[in-house]
Amino acid sequence: MNADSGQGQLFRSYLGSAPAVYAMAFGSLAAFTLGAWKGSAAIMLGGPAVIVLAVAAIAWFCADRAAASDFYFGFASSVGLSYARRTDLLTLTPLLGAGSRRWAEQWMYGRLPGGLTGGVGQLVWEVIDKDRDVRRERHRFTLCVADLDPSLTYFRGVYLHPRRGLIGPYSDWLGRTPVRRVEVESTQFVERYDLRAATDQDELMLRRLLSPKVVSWLANHPLAPGFELKAGTLVVFVPRPLRDAGNLTYLIDATRMLAERVAGEVGEELTRSV
Repeated sequence: MNADSGQGQLFRSYLGSAPAVYAMAFGSLAAFTLGAWKGSAAIMLGGPAVIVLAVAAIAWFCADRAAASDFYFGFASSVGLSYARRTDLLTLTPLLGAGSRRWAEQWMYGRLPGGLTGGVGQLVWEVIDKDRDVRRERHRFTLCVADLDPSLTYFRGVYLHPRRGLIGPYSDWLGRTPVRRVEVESTQFVERYDLRAATDQDELMLRRLLSPKVVSWLANHPLAPGFELKAGTLVVFVPRPLRDAGNLTYLIDATRMLAERVAGEVGEELTRSV
């Protein structure tokens, strides 16, 4: 099951609907009449073809959006989540505040599998050139957000991001966030990730969170998920849209695993302080 399921059937349904048929018929007639009035065979022949192609393109676009909404709504229902086609998220971590403007689409929220409270869906963020009011970048990430309020005191900011390469496909949204780079003794991990932490993040808590076992798990995970942990919020993400149930489940499972790791470290720290 994926976001393209049923798209072909919906496309045929939209293309055969009365509004589409009328638009093609009357639009083609108008284009043909215009061509005849101007004495242009190109308009007489090409105009109706352009009208039909335009209507077909609109029908395909609508079918794609409807199929995606149906898929995400169905996935949300199957795991006991509510669904919103578009919403806004609190900017509790740098990624949730990335860009000049941002919003969430295909957002599924509530009690995630595993008992976490949060949501999963797509974050769309844009970088705008404010001087010229021109959009310079637009990106669509898939992320899973989990509320981990007890971690607020112990994790002040941990940012594990996929490496962007020499020519990054997107801006570094950490921007002016005060961070320091953290070294990890794993070549495979370092090749895949860029690890940074808040300047006031406790080093021991960070090292215990990213144990060798967790580092190996992240270095070999099929999705190569990044994560941010700040303000009692865990955000696990991949810098692309996930459009099938299998990969969405992978992402939720990765979030649950990391959340359990965070909760375990917080629990041990609380026990030590008693």
